[in-house]
Amino acid sequence: MWKFITSKISRMIRDCGGSVTVLGLYMFVVGTMIGAFALDYTYLQTTKTQLQVAADQAAHAALYNRRTMSESDAKIAAINLIQPLLPVELYGDIITPVNIEFGSFDRMTAEFTSEAGSNKAVRVQASMLETKKNAAPSYLFKMLGVDHFDVVASSVFMTYRPGCLKEGLMADGIVDLQSNNSFSNGFCIHSNSHVSINQNNYFEPGTVVSMPNINDLDMPRSGFEKNSGLQEALRDQRMYLNILNRLDDIKTGLSSGNGDYIPKYITSSLATNLKASTITQGALIAGRIYKVDCQGATLNIDGSSVPIQKVVIITTCPVKFANGSKIMDAVILTSDTTANSITAPQGLQIGLNDNCAAGGGAQIVTMGGVSVASKLSMFGGQILAMKDVSFAANADGLQGASIVTRGKLNGTSNSKMGFCLSGMEQNFETDYYRMAR
Repeated sequence: MWKFITSKISRMIRDCGGSVTVLGLYMFVVGTMIGAFALDYTYLQTTKTQLQVAADQAAHAALYNRRTMSESDAKIAAINLIQPLLPVELYGDIITPVNIEFGSFDRMTAEFTSEAGSNKAVRVQASMLETKKNAAPSYLFKMLGVDHFDVVASSVFMTYRPGCLKEGLMADGIVDLQSNNSFSNGFCIHSNSHVSINQNNYFEPGTVVSMPNINDLDMPRSGFEKNSGLQEALRDQRMYLNILNRLDDIKTGLSSGNGDYIPKYITSSLATNLKASTITQGALIAGRIYKVDCQGATLNIDGSSVPIQKVVIITTCPVKFANGSKIMDAVILTSDTTANSITAPQGLQIGLNDNCAAGGGAQIVTMGGVSVASKLSMFGGQILAMKDVSFAANADGLQGASIVTRGKLNGTSNSKMGFCLSGMEQNFETDYYRMAR
C-alpha cells in the first residue's frame, strides 16, 4: 500500500513539472509583449515629441518670416530651419510646403481657417507616414506583424498685439511717476525694471501697473492708502518692447516712400530734400515726405499758429518744438542719438483733439531721448524713443497715448492719462507671436 501511494505522488510530481514548463512559456511570451510595447511606446513618444518641436519651430518661423516674405519663401525658410533637427536623409520629408497653411485663427471657436495671402496665423503639420514612405519603424512589435507606425504632430501659431503697447507708458528702464495723477480704465503703466509711484494717484478699475516683480514697486510709506486702486492694478509680467527693434526699419520705410510704414495721408512717394533750420507748415506741402538737412544745427519746428499736418519729416538733427506746437496726421523722425534729441518748452500737442475719433494721430520717433517741459497732450499720439523720456507737470488731456522707451520714463504731477481704444490706427506697431494650439 505504501509503495502504491509513493508511486502516485511521484507520478503527480512528474506531471506538475510539465505544467511549469508550459507556464514558463506563457510568461516568456507575455514578458516579450510587454517589453515590445514598452520599447516601441518609448520610441514613438520620443518621435512624437521631436515632430511636435519641429512643427512648433516651423510654425513660428513661417509666421515670423511671413512679415517680410511671400508665402512660398516663408514656407521654405521654415522648412530649412528644421532640417538640422530632423535631417531628410534620416527622417524623410517631415514637413513640405503643402503641410504649411497660412490663414486665420478664431480664438472663440479655436478654429483655424486657411486663407491665401494671410499673415495672421499659420498651421503646420509634421508627419512620418506610410504614404510618404517615412513611417516610424517598429522594433519588437514586428514579432506581432506590426512593421511601422504613422506619427503626426500639428501646431498653430497666431499674431497678436498687446493692448498695453497700443496705449500706455512703457519702458525698459524705471517708470517714475509723482503725485496727483489719474489713470483711466484700460491704460497701462509698465517697466521691465520697476515702477516708482509717489502718492495721491488714482488708478481706475481696469488699469494695469506691471513689472517683472511687483515686490520691487517703489512707493512712500503711505503705500496703497494714498494710491487708490494701485494694489488692484498690479501685475507681475515682463514685456518685450519689440517695436523699438523696428526703428531702423521705420526710418528706411519712410525714407523710401514705400511699404507698410507710410501713412495713408502721404500722396507722393518721392521724398523732398530740404535745407532749413526752422520749419513751419507754410513751408511744406501736405502729402509729402521731407528729408531735412539742418546743416549741423537744431531743427526748430513751429506748429504754434498752424499745426504741422499731413507730412513726414525725417532728419538727423535734434528737434526743438516751439511753445504750443501741434502736430496731427504727421510723423517726425530723427536719428539723432543725444539725450535731448526731441525737446519742447511747453504745450506740445501730439494728435488732434477729436474725442478719440479715427485719424488725426501723430508720431514722434527718435534714436535719442525726449524732454517736454510741461503740458504735454496726446490724442491718438505716439512717442518711440531709444533713450529717456520725461514730461513735466499738467500733462492733461492724454487720450490715446503711447510712449515706449528703451530708457527711463519720468512723469511729474497733475496728469490725466486716458484710454481711447480708437484713434490709434496710424501708430507704429509690430506683431507678436504665440502658440494658438
